[in-house]
Amino acid sequence: MTHGGMIGEETVARYAAQGWGTDRIGFGSRPALVIVDMQWDFVDPESPSTCAPVAVDRLPDIRRLLDAARRASIPVFFSQGLVAPDLADVGLWKGRAHRTGRSQVEGTRGAEIVPELQPLPGEHVVRKRRPSVFFGTDFDVFLRGLRIDTVLVAGSSMSGCVRATVVDGFSLDYRMMVVRECVVDRTIETLERNLFDVDAKYADAVSLDEVERYLEGLSGAAPA
Repeated sequence: MTHGGMIGEETVARYAAQGWGTDRIGFGSRPALVIVDMQWDFVDPESPSTCAPVAVDRLPDIRRLLDAARRASIPVFFSQGLVAPDLADVGLWKGRAHRTGRSQVEGTRGAEIVPELQPLPGEHVVRKRRPSVFFGTDFDVFLRGLRIDTVLVAGSSMSGCVRATVVDGFSLDYRMMVVRECVVDRTIETLERNLFDVDAKYADAVSLDEVERYLEGLSGAAPA
């Protein structure tokens, strides 16, 4: 289990004593990539819901992951979290920017996926109204149709939509692989604490180098 030095020794020892995170789920043979909510409202430093500077700093690594997935010809998905302009769908978000219609509002620049990660034709954009990419969407339908067993996860934010997606994917028996250098949050501390926890229970936290080696070794076995 990795934790970037942010987790106390007592926590690490207690988790290890109970076997949390000591075993790995491991990669399967049919992966897909999902990049969660890398939209302007999480990348732009001026946004009221921004995950900058972490989101800005990690954009090159997320692009590197995306390029590796495209080279391997695996399915690529992007999620786009949205709020209706009239807030009819806003629900019980506690974040002020979401609750008041100042973040991810449909039709605004803030809701757009950043240019560095623009989807290509044939890549799927999953529009969602709640944290998990699985909730109320057709994401699971596509994964099952493509016979995916492994989901590589990147994006924003580790403590929010990434974590919710990981837990739901785990509950649906997908091998959830969170790419360490490619997830972002509002602080590194929040990111590392949530990454530690999901790595212990629901997913494998894997390095970008490890993922690149895995994808290079697929030899065209994954679905296009």
